[in-house]
Amino acid sequence: MIGNLPFRELIDAAPDGLIVCDARGLMLLVNAEACRMFGYASEELLGQLVDVLVPAGVRPRHTSHVEGYTSAPRLRPMGSGLDLRGARKDGSEFPVEISLSPIRMPEGMLITAGIRDISERRRLEEDSRRANSYLTSAVDAVQEAFALFDEHDRVVMVNSAGRQLFGAHLGASIVGRSFTEVLDHALATGAFDFSDETKQALRARWLAYHANPQGTLEVRTGTGRFLRVAERRTAEQGTVAIVTDVTEDIQRAAELSAAREQAEAASAAKSEFLSSMSHELRTPLNSILGFAQLLERDRKNPLDARQQERLQYVLRGGEHLLKLIDDVLDLAKIEAGGVSISTESVDLDNLLPEVVHTLEPMAARAQIRITTELPERTPPVSADRTRLAQVLMNFGSNAIKYGRENGRVTFRVSPHERHVRISVIDDGIGIPETKRAKLFEPFQRAGQETGPIEGTGIGLTISKRLAEMMLGTVGFTSAEGAGSEFWVEVPVHKAAAARSARAHAAARRGMKIPSGQRQTIVYVEDNPSNIAFMCDVMEDVPEVELVTAPTAEIGLELIRARLPKVVIMDINLPGMSGLDAANRLREWPETRDIPVIGLSAAALARDTLRAKDAGFYRYLTKPVKVAELMTVLDELLGR
Repeated sequence: MIGNLPFRELIDAAPDGLIVCDARGLMLLVNAEACRMFGYASEELLGQLVDVLVPAGVRPRHTSHVEGYTSAPRLRPMGSGLDLRGARKDGSEFPVEISLSPIRMPEGMLITAGIRDISERRRLEEDSRRANSYLTSAVDAVQEAFALFDEHDRVVMVNSAGRQLFGAHLGASIVGRSFTEVLDHALATGAFDFSDETKQALRARWLAYHANPQGTLEVRTGTGRFLRVAERRTAEQGTVAIVTDVTEDIQRAAELSAAREQAEAASAAKSEFLSSMSHELRTPLNSILGFAQLLERDRKNPLDARQQERLQYVLRGGEHLLKLIDDVLDLAKIEAGGVSISTESVDLDNLLPEVVHTLEPMAARAQIRITTELPERTPPVSADRTRLAQVLMNFGSNAIKYGRENGRVTFRVSPHERHVRISVIDDGIGIPETKRAKLFEPFQRAGQETGPIEGTGIGLTISKRLAEMMLGTVGFTSAEGAGSEFWVEVPVHKAAAARSARAHAAARRGMKIPSGQRQTIVYVEDNPSNIAFMCDVMEDVPEVELVTAPTAEIGLELIRARLPKVVIMDINLPGMSGLDAANRLREWPETRDIPVIGLSAAALARDTLRAKDAGFYRYLTKPVKVAELMTVLDELLGR
């Protein structure tokens, strides 16, 4: 007994098998784990030779092993490195580790054997070996050079491509070498190119990258190949290095760059050619049309009816030629990015009558009537007025050209929540179904390429691209023999729509928008003349208190302290720019919703885009148009 715990319970509680034998190998004690391990009951083993637990193939030699041990007994620890196996009652075998220990008793020597079943460990070791074998094979199959360095910066693993690149003459001895040794060997054997930098410079650059691997390292081989080195640290403070051959990518990029340069040169040459041709064509055409009109209006020697009829052919042909030249140049400018769009609030109630008035002579000659369908209230749209008129003119002229004699062309306006659709509807010949898919592509004329109707087939292409530049869309529906409907959709002008809706709501309620409260405007500007100008402007707005700041830093403090109704921000300020200040205001909860008006002399398209990204409510260019500024302030102050 040990304390209150019986000795037998202690033996049976052991996690390993325990067998006690006498010097002859007869088993005197077997614990529960040993019985379970070998598949016997304890009474089946007690008094039996321990040989019964040894595989049949090694039993003849086991007796001599027992005799050898008893003649020189000593502690033999478990895990001696021998491949030992046990035999179960059913004859199956399993790997074991055995620890032998002699016990000297008055009656004679006893041998204690501690036995552990290591089947699971062997299985895990085999799985690990197989996984490592797969990993090694997979890494070796990778085309990129691969190397793994341990925390002491020595090679742990390298694939075939890595050996070929870094250690062509080192072979298997590359494992265990330091990174510096491997690099110096590769540099010494001429693996890399030194035409653009010396060997020492390349070595220093590579070592610096290896010490702090950020991004990638670009090098060239002695055979002219381009390599990209990428290194990453492992969780064990080792380093993984992957070297990729990017020669084809670099060559392809160079080819693309050369092709792009050629295309840009060709585009520039095309634009130059078109510009030159425009001048060369317009000069004689100006004389032709000019003198033709003089002949038409000659009062001293008037032409007879026959000559006037022939002269009209000259005039119409010259006007048509002029239109063709304008269309080709427009398309060329759009493709070259030479057309700029200036969006503004456009009132369709004023624009459409202008378009119709321009088209009426053409419609009268074709004996076609033009009508308009406008809703009771049309919101202003956000568009370039000139370009939107051009789109509608293209749609309208096509409707007239492809219409029927005594037919009708209708301009219809359909407002929606976020956009307005302007449709041009005719009852003409329609478009064959086979010609509809490519209608908005250049030089497509819906089957009239060889017909009597004049045109280049690029008007619709120009219309589509102009609409997209104004953040709009175009489309059409058609039925062959029954007519077509072409439409353009452009966004509702937000500020104008909001102002219109606000005024409409106020009128409906019979209320006036408040204007008597004195409200604060912070103006951030460093130029004294501009400050004086703004002060003069604000004299006409008595309900506004103008507070000025010479720098963005001071302006930010003022804005946070005063929380003004509106901020007017110059862009080019000393120190922090107006763009950065506007971004800062967007970050603070208390100033996030304060509208900021940007002012700048920079008026290029890219400047407007930068201002839009900064979140300005409106971006106005200098010199400031007072009426435009006051319109924006009216919107924001509710005047």
